Order: sequence, then structure tokens, then C-alpha cells
Amino acid sequence: MSVKINYSKVDNPQDAYAKVKENITPETMERYKVNASFDYNDSANKIKAKGKGFELNMDFHSDHATINLELSFLLKAFKQKILDSLERQIGKVI
Repeated sequence: MSVKINYSKVDNPQDAYAKVKENITPETMERYKVNASFDYNDSANKIKAKGKGFELNMDFHSDHATINLELSFLLKAFKQKILDSLERQIGKVI
């Protein structure tokens, strides 16, 4: 399952990627008590985050961003709640 977020505060994928990279960091994730390693691919405008029980992929397209979230079996029940939270958080900056 993926979430699509249309740009409302930025005009292109490069600006959206830069805003998310600036605002969604390992330090930000620590507020939610989540340890994650981030892989920022500047040339492809992609962000990957991986932690215990989850993998998150963000892709930035011409007019929207997509978020794909894979969760372990134990966390699957929380998938929609997590996606809703991510959508709100990222939607605030892009």
C-alpha cells in the first residue's frame, strides 16, 4: 500500500526532496522512539529508511510524492495509522 501526496508548497521534485530531507531525519524519528537508518539518493530524489520491523521508501515525482511502507507482521495492524501520520507530517512541508 502506498500513499500519494500532491505538492502544495513546492513546485518540483527536487524542492520536495530537499524539504523532506531537511525535516524528516533520524533525529526527528527519535521523537517517536524509532531508530532508523536513512539512505538519501540525491540524484534520483529518493529516500529510504529502514529500522527494526519496517522499511520506508519515498519517491518524488513531477507533481507528487509517494510513500511505500513495509512492516513486519507484528506491526501490520498499525500500518494505516503510521501512513496517516507520515502523510500529515510530509504534507506540511511539501
